[in-house]
Amino acid sequence: MVPAAHFDFLQRLIPARLIFDMSEPLNNPVMSEEFFRLFSRDDRKVYGYILALVLDVTAAEDIFQETCVILWKEFPQYDHDRSFLNWANGIAFNQVRKYRRKYQNKRLVFSDSLVTELAEDVSSMVEDLSQRQLALTQCLQKLTSRERELIDAYYGNQETAATVADRWKCSSHAIYKTIKKIRKALFDCVNRRLSSEIS
Repeated sequence: MVPAAHFDFLQRLIPARLIFDMSEPLNNPVMSEEFFRLFSRDDRKVYGYILALVLDVTAAEDIFQETCVILWKEFPQYDHDRSFLNWANGIAFNQVRKYRRKYQNKRLVFSDSLVTELAEDVSSMVEDLSQRQLALTQCLQKLTSRERELIDAYYGNQETAATVADRWKCSSHAIYKTIKKIRKALFDCVNRRLSSEIS
């Protein structure tokens, strides 16, 4: 059963209809406590990881809830020699992929590698992954639709500058110049947001 101390937390996090499902797998109180200890340490980072990949708060919340259920059910198989955050993010990533397959024809959805690659560009700015990804998500949303299209094509779809230039009827040099400008803008934007949070 889910420990009573955590039931209210779970009710806020997971729809009521899923509470019963979650009460079954971990009938070992020690294992249950271990799950909540690890999860409470990394839950915001997992949510930030999901949000950075889908750039949609509503979708991120839904995917996060689905991820939580899977984490709970599969925790008995979790290898404690492995990073819990890496394990949780791996499951979250699979849920994001399911979301993309479901909605890929209905809305603009960035590819799996896009935000990950962009996050690597600003990895030196702050050690906390969730803060960095949340800041990057907010900054990506400030780009124009044209800029986001370019970033998605170049990073997400891994198109060459020449391919994009041919489609946009401009030079490869112009594409490289624009990408460089966007990357600097994202770097500065993320840096400002993180600095304002610290001050």
